Amino acid sequence: MKKIIFMLLAGALTFLLFSCGSTPEKETLPIEEPKVTESETTNPDNTDELSKTESARQAAIDAGADKIASAQFAATDALFKKIKEQSASGVDTSSAFKELQDRYSALAEYSKAVSAKKKIDENGFASYDQQKYDMGKSSLQELEKLFSQTNLSGSSMLSTAKQARTSFDSVLFAAYKKLAKDERTEAFKAKTKADGIKAGAAAKDAYNNAVQEFKSGDSSYSMQNPEAAFNHYSNAKVEFSAVYATVLSAREAAQKAMEEAKNKVMESASYAQKADEEAPLSGEDVKGIEDADAKLLEDDIYEDSVSQESEIPETLLEGDE
Repeated sequence: MKKIIFMLLAGALTFLLFSCGSTPEKETLPIEEPKVTESETTNPDNTDELSKTESARQAAIDAGADKIASAQFAATDALFKKIKEQSASGVDTSSAFKELQDRYSALAEYSKAVSAKKKIDENGFASYDQQKYDMGKSSLQELEKLFSQTNLSGSSMLSTAKQARTSFDSVLFAAYKKLAKDERTEAFKAKTKADGIKAGAAAKDAYNNAVQEFKSGDSSYSMQNPEAAFNHYSNAKVEFSAVYATVLSAREAAQKAMEEAKNKVMESASYAQKADEEAPLSGEDVKGIEDADAKLLEDDIYEDSVSQESEIPETLLEGDE
C-alpha cells in the first residue's frame, strides 16, 4: 500500500511541475485519494519526518528558492500540502516526506549555485578556476533538464544540485584566496606607512582597531574563509590609511604652528633690538622678551612609540597557506 501511495504522489508532483506556471495551488491532482482500510490504518507517527520536511522547506526559502526556482518550489509546496493531509488521515507518509526533504534540499542547493554563479559572473571570477566553472554550468544545465522529466527523484536532483554548488564554490574560493593575499600585501604597506610616523602612539585606539581587522583577516584566512579574510584586509587597509592621514595632518598643523611661533619670536627679537638701540634697557632678563632659540612648544613625547607598533608578519605563515 505504501508503494502505491508513493507512486501516486510522485505522479502528482510530475503533473504539478508542468502545470505550476499558471496557478498550481488551484490545480486538482489527477489521482484518487488512497483508500485506507481499517486494517491498514495503524496511526503511524509521522511527526519527526514532518518536522524535517518543514526544516528543509525553510532552508530552501532562506536560500531564495521560492524566488529563484519559484515554479518548482510551488509544485513541491502543493505536494507537501497534499501529503500532510494524507498523514493527518492516518496514512504512513514517512517515505513521501523523505522524498520531499530531498526535493526541498535540492532546490536550496540549486538556488545557492545560481547565486554563486551570478557572483562569479558579475566579478569576472571564472578564470580563477575555469574548469570548475564549466563543471558548475554543466551541472546546472543537467539539473534544469531534470526539472522537466516525468520520473525525476529528489535524490538525483539533490546530487546534481550539490555538484553545481560545489563547483561554483570552488571558483569563489580560488578567487578570494588570491585576492585576499594581494589585499593583505596592500594592508601591510598601509600599516608600514602608519608606523613610520608613530601612529600607534599618536592615535592609539584607531591604530589598534586597524591592527585587529588585520589579525581577523589572518584568522579568517587560516580557517579557510578567504572571502572574509579579503574583507578584513580591505578594512584594515582603509583604517591604517585613515590613521596615517589623521596623524600626518596633525603633525603638519603642529609644525606650522611652531614655525609661526618662531617667526613671531624672531620679529619680537628684532623689534626689541631696535628699541634697545633707541632706548637701552638694563638687565639681562626682560619680562615678555624670549630668546630667539627659546623652546616655545613641547616636543611630542613618544618614548614608547616602538612598543606601540603591533608586530604582524609581513607574509602569511606557511601553515596559513
